[in-house]
Amino acid sequence: MAASRTGLAFVGRGEELRALAAALGAGPAVVLVEGEAGIGKSRLVSEALAALGPDDGIPVLRGWCHPLREPAPFGPVVDALRDGLTRIPPDVELGAASGILAARFASEPTEAAAGAGGQQLMRAVHDVLAAIGPAVLVVEDVHWADDATRELLLLLARTPPPHLRLIVTYRRGDLPHGTAVFGSPYYRPTGVGGQDISLHPLDQAQVQQLAAGVLGKPAAHTLGRQLFERSAGLPLIAEEDLLALAATSRRPAEPSVHVVEGLAAPRALKEAVGARLAGLDVVAVAAVQAAAVLAVPATEELLAAVARLDEDDAEAGLTEALDASILEETLPGRYGFRHVLARQAIYEKIPGPRRRRLHQRAIDALDTGPDPPLVQIAHHTRQLGDPHAWIPRAQAAADHATRIGDDGIATQLLQQLLAEPTLPTQQRTTTALTLAHIAADRLELTTTITALRTIVADPSLPTAVRGEIRLNLARALLTHSSEPKNWREMERAIEELDSRPDLAATAMAGLGTGTDSASVAQDIAWMERAVHTVARTDDPLAHATVLASRITLLETLGDPAARQLLEQLPRLDENRGVQRQCCRALHNAADEAMWRADDPRARSLLDEAVELAARARNQQLAAGCESIRLNLDFADGLWDGLDERLESIAPEADQAGGMFEVEPMLIRAQLDLARGHWARARERLTALLETTSHGFVPWHLVAAANMSRLDLAEAAPVPAWECLQPALHRLRTKDNWVWAVDLVPSAVQAALACGLRQEAEELLREVLQGIQGRDTPGVQAEALWSQGLLATPNTPEEAIGLLEQARSRFEALGRVHQAAQVAEHTGHAYLAAHPDDPGRAARSFQDALNTYTRLGAAADQARCQHMLREGDNRPPATRRPRSHADELSPRERQVADLLTTGASNQDIARALSLSVRTVEHHVAHTLKKLRTTRHDLHHPTAT
Repeated sequence: MAASRTGLAFVGRGEELRALAAALGAGPAVVLVEGEAGIGKSRLVSEALAALGPDDGIPVLRGWCHPLREPAPFGPVVDALRDGLTRIPPDVELGAASGILAARFASEPTEAAAGAGGQQLMRAVHDVLAAIGPAVLVVEDVHWADDATRELLLLLARTPPPHLRLIVTYRRGDLPHGTAVFGSPYYRPTGVGGQDISLHPLDQAQVQQLAAGVLGKPAAHTLGRQLFERSAGLPLIAEEDLLALAATSRRPAEPSVHVVEGLAAPRALKEAVGARLAGLDVVAVAAVQAAAVLAVPATEELLAAVARLDEDDAEAGLTEALDASILEETLPGRYGFRHVLARQAIYEKIPGPRRRRLHQRAIDALDTGPDPPLVQIAHHTRQLGDPHAWIPRAQAAADHATRIGDDGIATQLLQQLLAEPTLPTQQRTTTALTLAHIAADRLELTTTITALRTIVADPSLPTAVRGEIRLNLARALLTHSSEPKNWREMERAIEELDSRPDLAATAMAGLGTGTDSASVAQDIAWMERAVHTVARTDDPLAHATVLASRITLLETLGDPAARQLLEQLPRLDENRGVQRQCCRALHNAADEAMWRADDPRARSLLDEAVELAARARNQQLAAGCESIRLNLDFADGLWDGLDERLESIAPEADQAGGMFEVEPMLIRAQLDLARGHWARARERLTALLETTSHGFVPWHLVAAANMSRLDLAEAAPVPAWECLQPALHRLRTKDNWVWAVDLVPSAVQAALACGLRQEAEELLREVLQGIQGRDTPGVQAEALWSQGLLATPNTPEEAIGLLEQARSRFEALGRVHQAAQVAEHTGHAYLAAHPDDPGRAARSFQDALNTYTRLGAAADQARCQHMLREGDNRPPATRRPRSHADELSPRERQVADLLTTGASNQDIARALSLSVRTVEHHVAHTLKKLRTTRHDLHHPTAT
């Protein structure tokens, strides 16, 4: 079913909408909404008016200005008031001037009404608006208003009726030259509220969010950048494109960017551009057509050369095009179009023969300089329709882009070459291999996988070439998802690479690092085959790749031998591929060290990896390094600014998908759990468990551990234990207990809560046996923690000693949040050992509370405060309560934060360890101080 414009999401205008809604709260107020055509002024106003709701009882009167040759004086305002007369209360008497306005609306206006002067009519409008009482008057597109209407609006803005909210929308660029929006300068008088709101284009992330609501998230990832570039962030144009995509019957599961490129410019845009072009002089049209053909901002000299204009004509034509707002000076001395579709609309109107001549002139002009722009020349050559002339130009541009590391441009050109039927066989093979190598390193995984699948399906490729491309495809697939079928692609590649020991060894080593393989023994067997096979070649890249994979495997197992292999990395090699493998080894070693809680070593390795990723110009590894750093900062309690950093990488992580999307989501879920945002935490953890059900084992284990903790917090021990069983099964099957970080204490607590002490003890025995001889400080600390939990009911003094050891270990590792959790459990052990001396327990609870407070972990904080209150039987010290007046108290801020997640009173009570009745009191006070409703706090009207 085709989407409708009214059904599209409203994105990117949250701040403006809140400002407009606040201005509408009380009259009198004057709001000016400014922005270019298609920016969403009317949509913003409509959303604000919809938020008023029918229960507010405020009538909305709306009129529009139109580009008429003979506009009727006061037409838009008078039209808006047609319905307004029916809103006047019956007990209000209108003056004589108001009667003139009523008579004007009659089917046969009286002679007096028809001949009424401007001043009389203006008084009538003012009186009627005053008689209506609270009302919103909206006048749209005031840039088209006649002078009389501007004068009336200025009167209403300067001396508004007491309860009027006046909203005016306009385009600054289309106002008559030298005039203000009301025809004269305007300053709000004392006592008149309002806002000046200026709308700007959406950014790429917001266009992608808009697209996700129509096409779904995967398609939005693929097409978001193209939709943004075509629209330049103008919502109207992006929406037109989305409606066209939604209406088409050819919506592939993995849409190509070519689907967007094939869309025509929207009709409304074509008409608007055509109308402006029709009023230009012939030299201005020539300059505009030259700009449309050149496609990128160009100098005046280049435009003159392509248009065949002399210096004076070029200046005159360019100036006229700028005055008409068809072209703009995008950079000093360079001129182009506001957005891609405006250029496209003009380009499509240029007759074919003239278009071809303009492209040839562009080639001639661009090819004469000392450093010709090869990509532009290739583009213009392609438009001539001669593939034999275009192929060498495109190949030269692609080679240059590859040499300088511009993988995005290189990928586009190589894909164009592969789509050319006349491309020679040998060149097709070379082009496919080049594209495969580039694609494997790019961050846009969905696009990469689509491109590689297309290439590998080419039956004309030699078997070894297909195997090499399939190897890169398998790598990309496994970054996206570690499903068994993706590992089978790697095995197929090995079969096709029988004649290439360098690449076969690379594929075998890749299988040896499989986190979702049947067992560690299978990983080791594949790695031994890789080492044996790579010995048959002297290729330095193959040796570096196998070495990096061996380091990854050993780090995964917590094998100290990985440190020795890291010293063998050829870090100083200038080969970009070798650099990438060195970076991969350092990145993976840092990642595994982080999972094992060896954070100082992880940070040291990460610094090296970041430097190498920059040298190797590798997007994937650079993004992966940032994810590791975010994880480390979360684990080490460096939570200040973490939300903003997660938000900043969200568009890139969403676009990349796979593990790049999983890691930030896992951090967010853990933050939600600590802060008491339990509904949102459960939603995220559920999605993570589903996403990581095949592969991504460490992430799956941590997600399961946190879901178990969430169930325990909500007093559901059986679900807490049951949700861990798939994760424990995967851990036992893989037989790598180094990955048990964050899982064991959760499992022991869940088992004890269910009365399954024997199962908890057996699990701990498995863990201790599985980590013998392994470098795994995190699991060792958690084993002490778990032993303390098991000892607390029967031997609490022993439990205190074990828990104190665990806490010291976590503090030494820098894991402050886990150290605080252990301190909290130590408090419970003290209570069990010394029930008559709550002071010793209070010190542990206070230590934990101090850390939780610093971190902003509201739910953890509230739990400790509750224990301190329960254990303190002394009467509270008399003190004057602090008055917060209209300011939220600390507790009310916690309540407001939880209300934004949609938490119920019962949810808040559990998270903050309060009674439901106390929560009801806090909620009422919070909403009153914020002057909002529970619904509005949970459902912001825009993002």
